[in-house]
Amino acid sequence: MAIALAFAPAVATAATASATASVVTLRPLTLVKTDDLDFGSLIASSMAGTVKIDPSTDARTTAGGVTVAGGAPSAARFVALGLVNIYSNVTLPTSITLDRTGGGGTMTVNAITTNGPATRLFPGTAILDVRVGGTLNVAANQPAGDYSGQFNVTVVYF
Repeated sequence: MAIALAFAPAVATAATASATASVVTLRPLTLVKTDDLDFGSLIASSMAGTVKIDPSTDARTTAGGVTVAGGAPSAARFVALGLVNIYSNVTLPTSITLDRTGGGGTMTVNAITTNGPATRLFPGTAILDVRVGGTLNVAANQPAGDYSGQFNVTVVYF
């Protein structure tokens, strides 16, 4: 009998498990803002002045009647997703108007610059780091308060 069991066919068994396959896709021609342009905290005086944010280093410099009072100044940052070895053109606004919360004052940002040339080639990573800085114009006796304004950056792929 032991010999008969040794030659009996083995009983087949199976086990099944499930898994999920997933992916997030981004359009290859996408621009995403990751940080805002921030001039930090400032004190205005009886003399007009300017505050400049360097888009490559986030360095803040002042001139005239403006005193730095803290904060975390930084250039605006955008990530452009494209295709490897295609060209793009970065377009910036000529100025940005900042309005005082509650009214009663505005400031203008001009001399808006980026951390590279306007026309750029997407590298092997297909990702461009676009940083934007500019010069904030602070009027003499600028009203104290929080100021903000929106602006657009456009990347044209070609």
